[in-house]
Amino acid sequence: MEIVLATYPWAYFTPGGGEIQIEMIYKYLKKKNINVYKFNSWVPKKNTNIYHFFSCMGGSFNFCNYLKSIEKKLIISSSLWITKDTLKNYDIGQIKSQLLIADRIIVNSEKEKDLLSNILEIDNSKFRVVHNGFEPDLLQYRNKKFQKPPKIPPNWEEYIICLANIESRKNQNILIEACRLSQKKLILVGHIREKDYFKSLEIDENNSVIYYGAVENHSKEFFSLLLNAKCFVLPSTLETPGLAALEAAALGIPIIVTSEGCAKEYFGKIESYYDGKRGEVKELSNLISKVFLNPNLGTVKLNDIQKFSWNKCIENQILAYEELI
Repeated sequence: MEIVLATYPWAYFTPGGGEIQIEMIYKYLKKKNINVYKFNSWVPKKNTNIYHFFSCMGGSFNFCNYLKSIEKKLIISSSLWITKDTLKNYDIGQIKSQLLIADRIIVNSEKEKDLLSNILEIDNSKFRVVHNGFEPDLLQYRNKKFQKPPKIPPNWEEYIICLANIESRKNQNILIEACRLSQKKLILVGHIREKDYFKSLEIDENNSVIYYGAVENHSKEFFSLLLNAKCFVLPSTLETPGLAALEAAALGIPIIVTSEGCAKEYFGKIESYYDGKRGEVKELSNLISKVFLNPNLGTVKLNDIQKFSWNKCIENQILAYEELI
């Protein structure tokens, strides 16, 4: 079996959870001794029969349609969360056209499958659920401590971390207000995807909010930032479920995550879900204060999180490929 992984051309300019997911699928397919390649437009794998395309970003239909015209099997990871309220924000015609030509559509949750199937009126049998995963090696660091990075002020004994691309749907503006209201320190980590949005954020590095920049995934700095945090907060308008939140949960860090999306399918019975769609500052501030007082409210149990390690999730991905052979 040979697989080619592909995505839209500018995806890796500001890599986020979607791009990390591609890298993890590539890595764990390799571990299973499957011949997997990243698409190279200069030297395409013409004889490979199965192509796995990630995203429904504008313009993706043309590439996917070409693959079908040369009789390739096409799997699409939609990386998409559309509701009746958000339909107006998307080119639904092009998205539906792209997904209809796929042989299989990969989604990250049962809820996402039902939502896309119903709203786009695509036969449910086309979908396969492959949950997002974390690297099982992370578990060796669960609840351990690293020395704090030197860029963090020495008087910052406790802080909240938000590890996510800086963009409006992540609601960092609301998080900043909530942290100030609850008098908590905040570190924002991630690539800047929306420059105007970033400029609008009220960041005061000498007081309560630091923009740390982007860090290499799973680097010493990555672990140091996360494992010294009192709490991980991702109050997005929606998530599917948010790879950084999944990794924080695996590391034993209390999390506060949006209830909008499929987070509950991953994190189960924690008591720290936030209505990111409504975006109430006081609600988030109160939730932060509660989790600081009782971290168990936001801590995902080890038995619950272990089933989302990549060495387990990749098996369902392989099954989807095998159906097309």
